[in-house]
Amino acid sequence: DVVCVPVSARKGTGIDDLLEMILLVAELQDIKANPNRLATGVIIEAKLEKSTGPTATVLIQQGTLKMGDNIVVGSLAGKVRAMFNDRGKRIQKAPPSTPVSILGLPEVPQAGDRLEVVADERTAKQMAQRTAEQRRSETMPLGQVSLDTLYMQMQEGKVKELNVILKCDVQGSAEAIKN
Repeated sequence: DVVCVPVSARKGTGIDDLLEMILLVAELQDIKANPNRLATGVIIEAKLEKSTGPTATVLIQQGTLKMGDNIVVGSLAGKVRAMFNDRGKRIQKAPPSTPVSILGLPEVPQAGDRLEVVADERTAKQMAQRTAEQRRSETMPLGQVSLDTLYMQMQEGKVKELNVILKCDVQGSAEAIKN
C-alpha cells in the first residue's frame, strides 16, 4: 500500500523514480480533485509590486478559482481582480493543481496561508476578522525593550535568545531563510 523510493537531494538521485511512483499511485487509486466546488489552495509566495500592488502566487488544491470570486486568505479578505498563469498570461479560471498569481487582496498575505473561496463578501470579511483576532491574541506584545534593558536581562540570564526581523522582497524567500 505504501511505496518507498530512496531519494537523495545531495546526489540528485531518485527524483524521477519518485515522480513516476506518485503518478502511478495517483492513477491506481484514482486520486482526483473535485473541480466543481468552491476553490481552496495555499499561498506559495507573495510580494508587493509597484505597478499592481499585493500579488500572491496560489496553488489551487480543490475546486476551480474564477475571476470575481470572494476569497479569504488568513486574516485578509478580498476579491479576485485578475489571475495570471505561470507564463504570465491572463486567465479566467484556475482548475485544481494549477499555480496562479492573483491580484485583489488589500495586503500581502503570509506564505503558507490557506486560500478559501466564500459565497459573499460579508462572510469573507467575518472569517478574515475572526482569523485576525486569533492571530492577535496569540502574538500579544510583551512590552517594549530597549538595548539597555535587553543587555541587563542578558547579563542576569533572563533572556537567552534574541529575535531577529528578516525583511525580504518575497514571502517565500523569507520563509526559506527563516528555516
